[in-house]
Amino acid sequence: MTRRQVLALAALAARRGFGQNAGMGSRSVRPQARGAPSGRPFNAHFVNVAEAAGLRAPIIYGDVGSNDYILDSMGCGVAFLDYDNDGWQDILLLTGRRWQNTPQGATLRLYHNNRDGTFSDVTAKSGLARSVWASGITVGDYDNDGFDDVFITCWGQNLLFHNNRDGTFTDVTGRAGLLHPGTRYSSGCTWIDYDRDGKLDLFVAHYMVFDRQALPARGQDPNCNYRGVPVFCRPVGIPQEPCRLYRNNGDGTFTDVSEKSGILAVKPGYPLTAVAADFDYDGWPDIYVACDISPACCCAITATAPSPKPAWKAVWRSARMGRSRRAWAWGSAISIPMAPWIF
Repeated sequence: MTRRQVLALAALAARRGFGQNAGMGSRSVRPQARGAPSGRPFNAHFVNVAEAAGLRAPIIYGDVGSNDYILDSMGCGVAFLDYDNDGWQDILLLTGRRWQNTPQGATLRLYHNNRDGTFSDVTAKSGLARSVWASGITVGDYDNDGFDDVFITCWGQNLLFHNNRDGTFTDVTGRAGLLHPGTRYSSGCTWIDYDRDGKLDLFVAHYMVFDRQALPARGQDPNCNYRGVPVFCRPVGIPQEPCRLYRNNGDGTFTDVSEKSGILAVKPGYPLTAVAADFDYDGWPDIYVACDISPACCCAITATAPSPKPAWKAVWRSARMGRSRRAWAWGSAISIPMAPWIF
């Protein structure tokens, strides 16, 4: 029995015990005070084993000698996922490009877990060998076929890869209705069942409106400097791009409901990442968005009726978090009290 099957059995048992609470693991669970420290020394430490594990391909993101634009310096994400359902976590590494002479090996890379502390590069046969300016990644089974799919944000067009259940993936971005007009700089993303219909919807944040032709390169704007040293220009003054919410239609396609849900009414700032959880313990998933040099945003959803499947209308409210003058929020993590998680 695989780990996924064990978790499925645990989820089934919890579902029977929690009734209408199913679908939101943190519902009705209140935060607990942290226990007193044990006083025992914490001797844990981490060792970089990437080379020995077989993770040797370099991550390409901009030129080596200098970064002329903010895009060059941002970097990209990574995800652990059990793409073949063998009960072992595999790795999907994102990548970027260079403005000139991008190396041939600068592609997304999928590593299969060999179950002995090492990984094998299976990119070539996976269908994921794409060379893009990737940013963020979120993993989820959007079509409920039991296999995890992958959504990747990029500067340019985002990517939705469907898991074919045979070790390969297919780019279904266009078929799913997730192509957008023009070029966007997408950053954070998260799957979220915001209407609790059992199908994963998709939230996508955008860092800024990045147009290389309209922005001065490093050294061309005297205002873009750090203690007299020319640097690339920061986001201040660059137009912002609203976040987007896409509803899962249940047939492999998505519909942009950003305006209807109220997402477009929330001032985006300069988002870098997003995470979904039930922050206010009302049984409905909320979204926290961490931003660069702008206040973070917490969007809470409110339904019109307290029933398992209400004729709902989402109202998103922005709870601005305090920030220091030079705050730069890149990653985010959620710590939830012990509770049965039901997906």
